[in-house]
Amino acid sequence: MKRILIIDDIKDRAAWLRASLELADFHVTGVLAWEQVDEHAIQAAAADVIIVDANAPGRDTLEQISLMSTTLEKPVVVLGGKKDQQSIQEAMRAGVSAYVAHTIQSEDLSEIIHVAAARFLEHKRLRDELKEARNELVERKTVDRAKGILMADHGYSEADAYKRMRSMAMSKGKRMAEIADAIILAKELSA
Repeated sequence: MKRILIIDDIKDRAAWLRASLELADFHVTGVLAWEQVDEHAIQAAAADVIIVDANAPGRDTLEQISLMSTTLEKPVVVLGGKKDQQSIQEAMRAGVSAYVAHTIQSEDLSEIIHVAAARFLEHKRLRDELKEARNELVERKTVDRAKGILMADHGYSEADAYKRMRSMAMSKGKRMAEIADAIILAKELSA
């Protein structure tokens, strides 16, 4: 997590941040003003972490941050954020990995970035686990529906319907959910 993209409309602050990061052995891949921010510009920067100024006037900053964090899967550090609880909660919901509302010193940057990267990776792991669990639930429901079709149409017991589906999946080199989808599709075509 050594490549950093800075998004800040205030050139002096961005220059200080860039110099501070480079002194801490980070590589700044670019400095953008908010008006330059789009998915292509962010991807072109090829950064590991994005540091943004939260006080961007006239922009929906949280929407942009959400895009960076979730769509592009990058940890986002917000500097200069508002200190009220609502702003902090909105930033966290948008996918911010670190939110700093106070003035920082150069020596704080490295730890802030490391914590943000670790928090982002943990959040991503949890999102991936949730997605996998949801997919497994959908697949289980599909398999149950297909078993029901086999039981109703052919008089199989639940165990026999499952065994037949499992045997078919193994012989065809397919997943159970794929066999279940085929059974459901065949039933819908014959209806």
